[in-house]
Amino acid sequence: MKTESPMAPSISAFPSLDLRSLAGGRKTPDPVLGGSGVSFYASGRSALFHIFKGLGLSGGDTVLLPSFHCGVEVEAALRAGAKVAFYRINKDLSRDLDHLLGCLDDNTKAVVVIHYFGFPQDITRLREVCQGRGVALIEDCAHALYSQSGDGEWLGTQGDFAVFSMRKTVFLPNGGAALANRREAAVPAAAKKHFEISIVKSSVKSILEHEARRGSAVSGFSRWVLNSHGRHAANGAQGGEPEPPADARWYYDVPLYHYEHAISAVSSRIWGRDAAREILASRRRNYLQLLQLLAGHLKESIVFPQLPEGVCPLCLPILSGRRDLMVSDLTERGIEPFVFGRMLHPLLADQHFPVAHFLAQSILGLPVHQQLGAQDMEAISDIVLQTLTR
Repeated sequence: MKTESPMAPSISAFPSLDLRSLAGGRKTPDPVLGGSGVSFYASGRSALFHIFKGLGLSGGDTVLLPSFHCGVEVEAALRAGAKVAFYRINKDLSRDLDHLLGCLDDNTKAVVVIHYFGFPQDITRLREVCQGRGVALIEDCAHALYSQSGDGEWLGTQGDFAVFSMRKTVFLPNGGAALANRREAAVPAAAKKHFEISIVKSSVKSILEHEARRGSAVSGFSRWVLNSHGRHAANGAQGGEPEPPADARWYYDVPLYHYEHAISAVSSRIWGRDAAREILASRRRNYLQLLQLLAGHLKESIVFPQLPEGVCPLCLPILSGRRDLMVSDLTERGIEPFVFGRMLHPLLADQHFPVAHFLAQSILGLPVHQQLGAQDMEAISDIVLQTLTR
C-alpha cells in the first residue's frame, strides 16, 4: 500500500516555539516592556480593555478609533462601557489627521492610534492636541513591538498608554501588555488567572512546526504528526486564526484571548528570552530582501515601498483585488500570510468609510519574521509571483 508522504513545512506569518531558546535565564531586560508601568494580560484586546476600564469611562464617554481595525479594539471599548466613533484611514495606512481632529468633541475621552504592521504613525501634533484637551492618547502597538519612530523613540512610549500583542512578534501561546507612560496615570488593574487547554495544545503544535522546518533528526516525525492532524485545516488562512463563520461575534469571544484574562503561565515562562535587537535586525533584513525581489513585479501593490530606519516590520503588506483567492492559493503552496482587518466591527458597516472597506478586502501580509532567512524570502517571492500569474 502506498503511504502518503509528510507535507513539507510551511512558512508561517508568525514565529514558532524553539525549545532551545528556553535554556538558561532571561537575557537583558526588554527595552520596551522591561520597566515600570507594565501590566501583562492574555492578549492585546485584554490589555486595551483594562486601559479603558482604568480610565473610568461611562456611557456618555466616547473613544475615537481608526476606521480600519480588526474589530477587537472596538469591542474592548464597548465592553468597558464607552461609546465609539471612527476617523478615516488613508489607503497608505496613514491616519487622516484633519478628519481625526474634526471628530474630537467634549465627549471624547480617548483616541487610539494603530501603528500598522510596525510602521509608525506621526503622533506629534495629535499628542499636543490630546494633552491640551485632557484626552488620553493610546498607541496600539499590537503590530509594532520593537519598532521605533523617526527620532529613535520606541513606539508605545510617546502616548499616555500603549497596548502590545507580543505573540505576533515572538512566539507566545497568548500574551499582551499595557504600558502606562504617565506617572499620574492609573496602572490598569490585574487580570483574572485562567487555564485554557488550547494554550498547551498550541505550544506543542508550535514546537512540532519549528522542528519540521529545522531539518533535524525529528523533522520527519514532526511533519508526520502535523500532517496527521491536518495542520492547514486548523490554521486556516489568517495566520493562526480559523476561517470566520457568518456570525462574526465568535471573533470577540475567543477564550484564549479573553478580555478579562491574564497572561498564561506558559507565556510568562517564554516571554523575554529573545533579544530585541536581533529580532529587529533579522526582520529588517528579510523585509528588504523580499521588497527587492517583489518591487519590480508588484509596483503599486506594496503598501510600504520604503523601510524607514528603526522600523521592525511585522510582515510585508501588499494589496490584491483578489486577496482571498490569493491567500487560499498561497496557503495551499505552503505560505501562511497574515490577514489583518478582514472583519471590521459591525458598528462601522453602515458608515461611509470606503477606504477602510477596501483595505479590509485587499490587504495581506507576507512573512518576514526572525526565524526565516534568505532562502525563505526567495521561496516566498517565487510562490507569490507564481500565484499572481495564475
